[in-house]
Amino acid sequence: MLVLRSASHVASALRQEGRDEALAEGIAEMIAHCGHAGLGLFLAAVWHWLDERDYVEAAESVQHYIETGNVPVAKAMPRTSDRIRLIHVT
Repeated sequence: MLVLRSASHVASALRQEGRDEALAEGIAEMIAHCGHAGLGLFLAAVWHWLDERDYVEAAESVQHYIETGNVPVAKAMPRTSDRIRLIHVT
């Protein structure tokens, strides 16, 4: 499921920055669920999904990261409070 969702997000990005961000988010999610050991297999599966569906630019982008060993890193997102604030209106 992680591969399909990540590959789909990478494929739908219109610019390189978007592809990098989508791939970085997918990598972060994969590592959170599976650890670092499966990163190479994950990238290969994402690349294969993209290549089979002729998303040439997206597949080339992932291939670049596979070949260089440098993967994009997800940007830190500001955390919102987990508390729900109730406002009493009278």
